[in-house]
Amino acid sequence: MGGTLEAEAPARLRRGHNGGMSGDDDIEKLLAEINGGPGKSKPSKDVAVRGSDAAESPGRTVRALRTGLVSGVVCGAGVGAATFLLQWLPLIDNPWSSGAGAFIGAFLTGATLSATRKG
Repeated sequence: MGGTLEAEAPARLRRGHNGGMSGDDDIEKLLAEINGGPGKSKPSKDVAVRGSDAAESPGRTVRALRTGLVSGVVCGAGVGAATFLLQWLPLIDNPWSSGAGAFIGAFLTGATLSATRKG
């Protein structure tokens, strides 16, 4: 039983390969394409490292608050309206409380995720 598996293994490995090995010219072409072509220098990757104690720009804070406010208003209005329409159900009682809770949760989530996003 072990002998047949060992004999079939090379045939299984060859099934997916239907051509010869790549020549040196093909490899050189690929390397040149990756490096930006022959004779071209690679683009420099100057990455500015920002520390955790770097001051945030005012635009970043405003963008985070705007994102939080928009997401809060949309979620609060949506949950408030849905709760208002479904308040006849026994488990749903106060659309104002549900809408306010959705607003607070969406505002905090949107503002926090926007503030931590780089860019």
